[in-house]
Amino acid sequence: MQVVELIIFDCDGVLVDSELIVNRVFLEALNQAGVPITLNHLLERFVGHSLEQCLTMVHDQYGVALGSNFVAEYKVKRDLALAQQVRAVDGVEALINQLTIPFCVASNSEAQKVHTMLTLTGLIGYFAGKILSATDMSKPKPAPDVYLKAAAMFGVSPAHCLVIEDTPTGVKAAVAAGMPVFGYAALTPKQILLQAGAAHTFFSMTEIQQTISDLLIKETS
Repeated sequence: MQVVELIIFDCDGVLVDSELIVNRVFLEALNQAGVPITLNHLLERFVGHSLEQCLTMVHDQYGVALGSNFVAEYKVKRDLALAQQVRAVDGVEALINQLTIPFCVASNSEAQKVHTMLTLTGLIGYFAGKILSATDMSKPKPAPDVYLKAAAMFGVSPAHCLVIEDTPTGVKAAVAAGMPVFGYAALTPKQILLQAGAAHTFFSMTEIQQTISDLLIKETS
């Protein structure tokens, strides 16, 4: 691996433990709207995609036309659930505190949602002014746009970035950007992340903390 000059974190599932919270609310909203979808299917196929992408996938796969108020009502329930339940991923703050190089967050979620979740979990102080959202760009992940934007913002070559992702969608986006990516296999099986192009997989932030520490030490020695 080349010298790492920038670490780019995904948000949902990597910095904040939001995936199950959000998908359970989304599942309930879809079921109430007549979409016969299961939580397992959501987690296997939808996690990592933007809300707009998910709505398109629902229409294409189930042929259900969601009501005009669906998104607004879902977001109210989602944000309430996050406010009550979201937590920082175990060990991620210790990982951030050990970093000696720049870092940022690049997410498929809306910037305001990312900001809110980081605020609720006490992580916003690390990422203020360093939040990038694919919803502000023409193409969300798996397109590489948001990752390329992050690299450009810091003036770092994509090859010298390291991405931390937890979904095949995000891994593919990083690979398309020409960036090495480590896959966090908390919800997604490691083999799926490896097949998407992850260079390495891990199961806890404590584990990756040592890996990154060793990597940065080697680069400076």
